[in-house]
Amino acid sequence: MKKKILLSVLVIILILVLVSCKPIPIGQPEEARAEDAVYLYWQAITNRQYQLAKFYCILNGIWYNKTDEWEEYININSEGEVSLLISSLYLYDETEVIENNAIVYAEIFVDRIAFPGSGVVNVGVFEYETELIRIFTSEWKLK
Repeated sequence: MKKKILLSVLVIILILVLVSCKPIPIGQPEEARAEDAVYLYWQAITNRQYQLAKFYCILNGIWYNKTDEWEEYININSEGEVSLLISSLYLYDETEVIENNAIVYAEIFVDRIAFPGSGVVNVGVFEYETELIRIFTSEWKLK
């Protein structure tokens, strides 16, 4: 009896290790999972958590390196009595998923705010066709 219980526990542990211990949300389509990864990346950029943003990317990938570019861009444009405001992510087209790859069409609005209360100046609109790859069974990373 003890052997059967031990064997059952070992089989359960093996299954959890093979699926990387990450539960797959029921009912959430792959498109939504990919969009979530892009949203979390931009949320980290907006909050100036650049190492966290890199977590959502493939190591030394395009978006991993673009994080450093955004850090520099934000720092340069936030000097003195000015601050940058990055809007929430806007998805301007339908997300495409083809096997283990996805493309999320995202748009970012950047405004420059001068202090005190001198108004908002629109710096730019950035459109990205963000490519992602599926890692393991359910995790999406920016390429």
